[in-house]
Amino acid sequence: MKAFAVRAMTLAVMTLMVLALCVVAFDRASTNVTAYSPITVSVEVAAAAEKSAIIPGKITIVGGPAADGSGNYSYKAEIIADNKTGSSVSPSTGTSSSGKFGLNITMPGYGPQTITLKVNVTSKNSATGDSVSKIHEVEIKVVDPIILSVTVHNTGVVDAKNVTARFYADGILLNTQIFNVSAGSSKVLRQNWTWVNVANGEHVVSVIIDDPKGIVEFSDGNNVYSMTVYIGEQSNPIGGVLTIGVIIMSVLVGLTMLTKPTRKKK
Repeated sequence: MKAFAVRAMTLAVMTLMVLALCVVAFDRASTNVTAYSPITVSVEVAAAAEKSAIIPGKITIVGGPAADGSGNYSYKAEIIADNKTGSSVSPSTGTSSSGKFGLNITMPGYGPQTITLKVNVTSKNSATGDSVSKIHEVEIKVVDPIILSVTVHNTGVVDAKNVTARFYADGILLNTQIFNVSAGSSKVLRQNWTWVNVANGEHVVSVIIDDPKGIVEFSDGNNVYSMTVYIGEQSNPIGGVLTIGVIIMSVLVGLTMLTKPTRKKK
């Protein structure tokens, strides 16, 4: 009986030790999981881009095992699309302790379509080896751009150099171009207008011409040319983006640059 009692007590003690070890192991695993802040990912990129365009992007990773400064963040990016011919992400992978990455995304040559930028990120602690991964996806529309085409004529006898042309759509600056146009010649300026929230109805596109010498102006004496364009439902194949043909026909304008005579000294 005593031997049996001793065996029973020994078995009970061993059982308690195993349970204690299990509890300790469980607590440590829980501590490892809860010790780190959640990993968050943000991807900054344009909502739409024209075919074959190269657009910049920014990835920011925060939290996870690397948040205490003793680890690194990494990412791997790829494009998912029905037709991704010509598309790429550069660089497609990266590692840093800051969690901030810059990259360039080349749009496919086929459109219109919607592609997905898939980013797989990891936060890893170098000391413990713990790591947490997360997938973040962003959709980008590949569109035919709206093209503003402007022909500038220099009817004067002096070359116009370093002339600035600023393109606006509904008061929003699209881009600034600097160009030269020789006396008696012309220059064709093209500007893409690519965005996904072009509502149906009237829109005002404008071109502002400036030059350092102040000798350039339109034929009416001003340096601003505005034109009202009407956008209808038939011209909105996706997300309010017009076809190229409609815009070229609607927005093609001719501007005249005149040379102001210099004042004679008395």
